[in-house]
Amino acid sequence: MTELSKLEGPLAQALTEDAVASFLKDNPDFFQRQPQLLTQLRIPHTERGAVSLVEIQLGRLRDRVAELEEDITQLMSIAAGNENLFRAFSHAHKALFAVESESGVHQALRELASSLNLTVTLRLYDGDKGLNRQGVDAVKAAHFCGQRIYLGRLRKNDGEYFVHAAPELGSYALVPVYKGKELGFLSFASKDGGHFQPSMDTLFVEQIAEHIAILLSKWQAAE
Repeated sequence: MTELSKLEGPLAQALTEDAVASFLKDNPDFFQRQPQLLTQLRIPHTERGAVSLVEIQLGRLRDRVAELEEDITQLMSIAAGNENLFRAFSHAHKALFAVESESGVHQALRELASSLNLTVTLRLYDGDKGLNRQGVDAVKAAHFCGQRIYLGRLRKNDGEYFVHAAPELGSYALVPVYKGKELGFLSFASKDGGHFQPSMDTLFVEQIAEHIAILLSKWQAAE
């Protein structure tokens, strides 16, 4: 086949690569009118030498099918994970509806922690083992960046303000328990430093923290 670079005169000026590409785009039926070119044209290939346009197209289709299969597998895995999360948090809400004291809340959270394979801790500002407000404020200033919820890594000494047996360089979801005022924090911790990411959805953890805040406020009002 004659290369464009070897043409001379007006024809060489007219047959630029852009002109050829534009012609093929404007004439999508060109290879239907010239079917023999599909197998006659040989395209350089880094691994297979020279291949036809048909072989290149088939190869691209196979690659695309493989990509789609991988995407479907990933989506199915995400869907299964979301279903497991939904079931775990739904069970926790059902348990909270039945509790009558703060100790019942902690029991429900222990069951949630077991189902999620995470450390889940509720700490309030009041009480003998309450949150250290000064320490929490320091962590907020250093990591929350103005956000209400924190998702990401913390050093062990910072994590210990929020959870029992804080992992070394683990990742955390720190959710305020708020009802009129900040009562404390519901905290989730993982030994996997990449488990909690800032891009993650926080709907489930926010809902459970809100449920707990309603219970605590109701009990405090009844005292």
